[in-house]
Amino acid sequence: MGTALDSESHSQEGSDVRMLTFGLQKSCQSRFGPRVGRIILAAPREECTTDIAIDGTSSVTLDTPNILVGTSRGVVPHLSRDHCNSADAIKWINVPFESFIEQSPPVPTLQTGPDPLHNFLGFDKRRHIVSLCLRDPMDTREMPPNGNAYVSALCVRGVRKVTPSDWRKYVYKLQPDVVFALSDTPFTAPPHSQKRVTKSIERSIAWLVDILRSLEYPVRPCSLPISGQPSQHPLNVFVNMAGGTSIPAREAFAHSLSEELYGPDLEAVKPIKRLDDGVVGYSFDLATLRGSIPKPLCLLRRTQVNNVLQQESPNMLQDAVKLIEIPTPENGDIHTPPPLPSRIAESAVLPDAASLLQASLKQLPDGKPRLVTGVRSPHEMLRLIRDVGVDIFDADLAIAAAHVGVALDFAFPLPPDLGPSEEGKKKDVGHNLYDQGYAHQYGRLSDCLAGAAESQSQFPTPLPICPCIACSPRSPTSHILHSKADVQSYEERDRSGKVVYNPPRSRGYLHHLLHTHEMSAHTMLVAHNLAVLDRFLFGVRDVLAGRRDGINKGEGEDGISRFTAEVNRFESVYDESMEVIHVARKCWHEVDLARGKGRLWREKEKQVLVEAEGVSGG
Repeated sequence: MGTALDSESHSQEGSDVRMLTFGLQKSCQSRFGPRVGRIILAAPREECTTDIAIDGTSSVTLDTPNILVGTSRGVVPHLSRDHCNSADAIKWINVPFESFIEQSPPVPTLQTGPDPLHNFLGFDKRRHIVSLCLRDPMDTREMPPNGNAYVSALCVRGVRKVTPSDWRKYVYKLQPDVVFALSDTPFTAPPHSQKRVTKSIERSIAWLVDILRSLEYPVRPCSLPISGQPSQHPLNVFVNMAGGTSIPAREAFAHSLSEELYGPDLEAVKPIKRLDDGVVGYSFDLATLRGSIPKPLCLLRRTQVNNVLQQESPNMLQDAVKLIEIPTPENGDIHTPPPLPSRIAESAVLPDAASLLQASLKQLPDGKPRLVTGVRSPHEMLRLIRDVGVDIFDADLAIAAAHVGVALDFAFPLPPDLGPSEEGKKKDVGHNLYDQGYAHQYGRLSDCLAGAAESQSQFPTPLPICPCIACSPRSPTSHILHSKADVQSYEERDRSGKVVYNPPRSRGYLHHLLHTHEMSAHTMLVAHNLAVLDRFLFGVRDVLAGRRDGINKGEGEDGISRFTAEVNRFESVYDESMEVIHVARKCWHEVDLARGKGRLWREKEKQVLVEAEGVSGG
């Protein structure tokens, strides 16, 4: 099965294979409590050891909890490659491959030489972990159902069917640092029947077996430890934990990962004896668990801009109570094990996100990274760290806020003098720079972070530095030479590599750029919001590690208890409803339509009619 594929994979074997390892701080004892760890992506060493040497030329280190940055067609929204390569907050980049499959073969697979995915997209191998998934985890539009032998993926030319063998071929051709196994996720309106949930589990397991099956040629085993044991597969595979909103279904899927294989499955994945032995991490997509009905296919890439930034509550999950058997319109049946217990689709109490994640993880080893996409607020991040021990979050929250002109402004832990207001009104997590109130504000974007050029003496207490291109803009270390004649003009006045920081960009300046539709406004906002989120999780790691003001005060229970107290303070001060985002979205829409008399003008007239009909109908 796939001889041509394996021969093609063998031609790529000459490039250095980097293996992902994850280590937890020794003080992390609880399975689901907050924890601090480190992910290292490095070339395997000759001897297995717990001390991982870091080669600065080819290794990437990521302290956790941390963030993953999603892309659209391999591009971080609003940022150039230079911005990505210079931003400290961007270390793990995820590439949904469905945006490339409109052509056959997909264009990225035509890249030759070592590290084809890094080179094709222009990401620095020394700075970035680049992962590859088929579907965008934040895209919740309603899709045609998957089949037994294919996944429905969406590209610019419509829906395409991607088979597990296709996915395997793409992965071995592009050689990403991390690959997400195919998962059968329902993208139809809930509730989902027991039959559909069972099919989702069975297909996801079958597709995981396919990506883990052994190659035709020998592969040098990994010498870096993962959960105390050497890795037994050349790919760094993350598996999406299936089961939807049913706790029994999630437990059944986790059991399928941990049980010993037998028969054809065991022969296919030798020397792996359990599927979990070939998996380096677990992922959870919260966007598909929300209670909102998926929207039909449309021109918009995601529905997240409209509903992701809302207050999280258990009622936002799909209702899994007493699901009705609904036939699934797929062709053919596959040979599967005996059906899962009937209680798989029943739940007396609607579970929350933390309960679902715990159900998936309680049977599995705790020494592997846990990745979550679709978080709606920093509050939800803190709760998932506290209650589940999540290690990686996607940064789509920051990008979605920047898209509607919001500069995030929050910190963890809170300064000692910051508490709930006397009026009882909570503080916004950011600033809506479309608002006219910012037209003449000339301060920096964030109250919690300072620019590199600002003097700390002007603040009552020292503030952390925001390294983004908006708060700490840097002058070029040397003059940009556009011709040979420029050498004569600037040769004697070269800065000799000295970094010079300029004053921060003001809120009024960003307000002006947004209203004049300057693309640089969103570029600066994305860079700033990612830096705020990065600093936010840096503060989380500091608290959990027992550090205060950069000084280690001891680990263990002291850090965890302080973290719990700081989470409660954060929730009491900052508004989790994200009202500033909703107001900003309306302002963005008004400014976006006020651009002339072309298509946007017709859309504006149409919107007025829709609103008028809604008022009259009410």
